[in-house]
Amino acid sequence: MRQPSTHKLLLTMLFFALLAPAALAHQPVCEFADLTARAPWRVPDATISYAYFGNVYPRGDVDYFRFQAEAGQSILLSLSIPAIPDQAVFSPVMAVYGPGITDNTEAQLPASLAIPAGQSAMMVPLGAEPVYWFEPFSRKYFWNWDDYFFQAPESSTYTVALWHPEREIGRYAFVIGQREVFGGELECYESYSSYWTPLEEGVNPYRDRGLEMAFDQAPVVNLQLFPLAGGGYNVRVQTLNFTFTPQNIDLDPVPGEGHAHLYVDGVKIARLYGEWYHLGGLPADAEVLTVSLYANDHSPFTVDGIPVSDSLLLVDMLGGDA
Repeated sequence: MRQPSTHKLLLTMLFFALLAPAALAHQPVCEFADLTARAPWRVPDATISYAYFGNVYPRGDVDYFRFQAEAGQSILLSLSIPAIPDQAVFSPVMAVYGPGITDNTEAQLPASLAIPAGQSAMMVPLGAEPVYWFEPFSRKYFWNWDDYFFQAPESSTYTVALWHPEREIGRYAFVIGQREVFGGELECYESYSSYWTPLEEGVNPYRDRGLEMAFDQAPVVNLQLFPLAGGGYNVRVQTLNFTFTPQNIDLDPVPGEGHAHLYVDGVKIARLYGEWYHLGGLPADAEVLTVSLYANDHSPFTVDGIPVSDSLLLVDMLGGDA
């Protein structure tokens, strides 16, 4: 593995040192790849203060954040909006779902958001109006909504979903946790200023833009899972407008040619070169199995910036016994 040069390492250390006051407020993380139900941002420690700079894009996008909490634990959930000049304040909403949640008001969820069996959801109260605020260390302005402290009813995994009710696009900073610990992503620091520029319709803000396809020409994928009597599973990946081409791996991308990646809860476990694949087993707590299609050069096939993929909820399919 190539080691970074001493010069670059020193610059990196200096960069973090200069931004230490801002880092002590929140550890910044940036949405370089679109968050989805199958690939949420997994919060490393919900007690540590993180600021996740994200994008609601394209229209109808829902971003997901998953965290662990102990019964009775109080977790800060908050939302700040970069104050972009000459643009009205962006006003997304948030819901949190998981086991044991009860609320007097029914959550108004988007149609694309599927709550797993045995879980329930509640809207995160954000207040009536955001407060305009100047952050002195970064010298940037925000619109800050009210803080909310989520009381975990059980020791379990919970998920925050974030979207715009009128399907508008825009930028946000999702804040979770209170404990100030130095850290964050260097790449996020370097691209920090971009979050004070407006999103543009048709201009994908994510780095993993992939091989964009028109809807009527894009590949289609269907995922099936067959438990075996002797243990393990057979995975079937059926496709349209797509051909598996293992002989062309690492070559130039060709529309409709390539391979697939298989994920368990957003973690890649295999690269697939054909319709059938034998899976020896699944983790006991596995929730979602996903397959996504990739071109020869490993670029994801996308439609409107969304990867071409299919997912199975293992809890529903296997009765919670993966």
